[in-house]
Amino acid sequence: MNRFRTSWDRRKFLLAAGLASTVGSLRPNNLYGAYLADKHGESYRALGVRPLINAAGTYTTLTGSVMSAEVRDAMAEASRYFVPLIDLQLAVGERIAKMIGAEAAMVSCGAASAITLATAACITEGDPDKVRLLPDTAGMKNEVIMVKSHRMGFDHAARAAGGKIIEVETPEELEKAINEKTAMLFFVHIFEHRGKINRNHFIAAGKRHNVPVFNDAAAELPPATNLTAILGEGFDLVGFSGGKGMRGPQASGLLIGRKKLIEAAHKNNNPHSDTIGRTMKVGKEEIMGLLKAVEIYHKRDHDHDQVQWRGFMERIATMVNEVPSIDTEVYIPGPGGHPLPYLRVKWDQRKVGLTYAECFKKLQDGEPRIDVNNKDTGLELASYNLFPGEERIVGMRMREILLAAAKRA
Repeated sequence: MNRFRTSWDRRKFLLAAGLASTVGSLRPNNLYGAYLADKHGESYRALGVRPLINAAGTYTTLTGSVMSAEVRDAMAEASRYFVPLIDLQLAVGERIAKMIGAEAAMVSCGAASAITLATAACITEGDPDKVRLLPDTAGMKNEVIMVKSHRMGFDHAARAAGGKIIEVETPEELEKAINEKTAMLFFVHIFEHRGKINRNHFIAAGKRHNVPVFNDAAAELPPATNLTAILGEGFDLVGFSGGKGMRGPQASGLLIGRKKLIEAAHKNNNPHSDTIGRTMKVGKEEIMGLLKAVEIYHKRDHDHDQVQWRGFMERIATMVNEVPSIDTEVYIPGPGGHPLPYLRVKWDQRKVGLTYAECFKKLQDGEPRIDVNNKDTGLELASYNLFPGEERIVGMRMREILLAAAKRA
């Protein structure tokens, strides 16, 4: 093995887990966890970049999620042939729309690209002369209304298309803000619990004034029902990330909604030249990969996922609870969180002699690297990006770190 070889080999994994005497009875997925710790990611290690076990979530900075073998196969197959890209985009959009019950759909280059293209569609309405001018929106309706508490880094994608953000805080302010220059109402699904304006206010205001309402639902899968339910509530456009819960290509997104608006978004998109979306290239590989990901997600046994994910969190909790004075809680987050199992691990930092930040860093610095969420209330672990077997590695590492600190205290 080269100089990047991890010190965590399969034998150490088995011995530490107390499983060496029963190797023959181990299921393949448990061995796979050991394999991931010792072998996987060698191409990254050769560059000096350490792969990780992701117990944090589908963050873009941690490369979202891992594609299924079927998605990888679909992308590899697509890479072998030439095809008219516009025809492919239209055909795949039609297939996805039919599958999920939407009027129309298109593949974008990530969820942020979906925001830009949705904004461009609402500003230009597909007018070729306006399409060529973006982001210069002089003389066009270009105001995009958002709840003030929904503002976040990704609304830059709306401003990139020439949208001017108008902030509102109450239903009354929303009503007053809509005028002849309003192009789009921009709602952020995960932030609905913030502020005084809910989705029904936005939908109703859009209908009254004939203004399109866009919902940024980038990371809102699961629950799987959101793939159809959000649009069914009355939103005109909804954007999802393809590389998070859907487990498609990281550089893909999905924009669904009214046919007229999706057609306008297409006119602003790659591969059309002289458009705001020309720099947001989504290739044939990503298009076909996302199609396969949607097909798989649409048919997936989501109840089984929940059971498996809860099992991951409970196994980690059981191992960590062997350390005195450690408190664990398996929970489903409330409003603004993802409805799937998480684990919170907390302790008296002075009594144990280890802060949450120090434990977080030890998990990142160790081998294999493990990423979790470092919060004021403790370390929080997400279940849905773990492979079977990895939860044992996470549990052992956390127990080891906490036991060592407790002995020193």
